This record gives sequence, structure tokens and C-alpha cells, in this order.
Amino acid sequence: MQSEKSIFVPLALVVLFLTPFFAYGKEPSLKTQPGVELGVTLSNYQYEEPTVDVTLEGYKFGLDFSAIGSISDDWFIRGDARYENGDTDYTGSGTQCCNPDWYYELRGTVGRDFDQGTYSLSPYLGFGYRYLFNDVRGRSSTGAVGYRRTSQYIYGPVGATHRLKLQSDARLTTTLEYDFLIKGEQKSYLADTGITGLNDVSNRQPSGYGVRGSMYFEKNNWSFGPWFQYWNIDQSDTASAGIASGFEPENETIEIGLRLGYRF
Repeated sequence: MQSEKSIFVPLALVVLFLTPFFAYGKEPSLKTQPGVELGVTLSNYQYEEPTVDVTLEGYKFGLDFSAIGSISDDWFIRGDARYENGDTDYTGSGTQCCNPDWYYELRGTVGRDFDQGTYSLSPYLGFGYRYLFNDVRGRSSTGAVGYRRTSQYIYGPVGATHRLKLQSDARLTTTLEYDFLIKGEQKSYLADTGITGLNDVSNRQPSGYGVRGSMYFEKNNWSFGPWFQYWNIDQSDTASAGIASGFEPENETIEIGLRLGYRF
């Protein structure tokens, strides 16, 4: 299992390497501005398997980093990294509280600005990766035995950002995005249950999609506002887990939160 600390070591090296290539302290405009940005988020997170009546819910605290560069006057590239952590409460075969739950995302996108004077539209597309870890080991209120699981999504983001000028130094920035699942894999560590003959199992998730959006008020180098992210993943294939076979049920994830950002 990848440790949380190991995620930030390569990220710190990337920040140090990329920082000299980006501009600093630019005044807000309607075009995508080159630079680096750090953000903090607080959100409510809910994962649900509706066919088996299972939910995981809790609050998460997150950090994100963005690096944006210009290809030309109108074209831009962007790299994003985000980490979210917070315990979740399990409801299903009984209840269980305070389960470790975290994920991170890495993304790269390219897009173009269309400046219309009082507003602009910036469509983009790219490539993304999401890794999630959840731990419900132990016993629920009814004695059901839990286990760890990891989830990996490879997806293609397609979206657009709309910027509306409010003042000379302020704008309203709204983004809406569709994420089509290219490949998903769920690994369930069923050996954690201690049941003889029950082994860990990996299931492929061939189809699904995500939708995300945000609306930020930006003034000078600061930004603040709400955001959401939604995933809808279809049932996986069925694979052997030793004495039994298993699949990952269709599931939905919804996360809604607030973000405060600062651009250098």
C-alpha cells in the first residue's frame, strides 16, 4: 500500500522544478493566467452502493496544487494535483464509525481561451488519474467483518471555464466538466476478514462517468467558492476470490465543498 507521505515527496520535487517556468503576481484577466496556485478545501463526502444499501459518509480536508503555462497567446496547458483525507462512517451490514479514507488525483489538460471582452470561454481536455484507499477493517455493530479496498480510475476530462468580469481586479469563474471513465479497477483485500480460503480480489470496472464543477469569486490573487464532484460507476466484472467469487456493485460518489485558493 502506498503511504500518504510518499505522495507528497515527488509532488514537492515537481513544484520546485516547475516554479521557475511560470509567471508570478499577474493581475486577473479574462484569459487563463500562467502561474502556480495552492488551495485548501473542506467538503462533505458520500459513497453509496444503492443496490446493496451501503454508504460511506464523512467530512474531508484537502490540499491542491495547480501549475499553468502558456503555449501561445490563446493556448494553455495545466497540471493539477489534489489530496483529500477524512474518516468516513459505514452503514450497511450494521454501522461502523471513523474509518480511514483518502484519495488523490493527478491531471493534465490543454485548452484554448476565447476572450469576448466582458467574458471569456476556455474549453479544455486532458487525462486524469484517481487513487482511493478505504479501510473498514474490524467489526460493525452487527458483527460483520470489514476489509481494506483500493480504487483506481483512469479518465478523460472534457470541460470549459467561463470567466465574467465583475471589476477591474475581480471576476467570477465557473467551470463545468464531464469525465469519461477509460479504465477502473477495484481491489478488495478480503483476506483481512480472516475467513479461511477467502483471498484478495481485483475487479475491472469497464464503464462509468463523472461530472464536476465549481464557481469561484476571484479578486487579486485570492479565490473562494463552492465546488462539487460526482462519480457514477457501473457494476464491475466478476472475479474469483478463492472459495467465492466477487464483484463490485454499481456505485455513486458525491462530494460538495468550499475552496480557498491563492495564486503566486
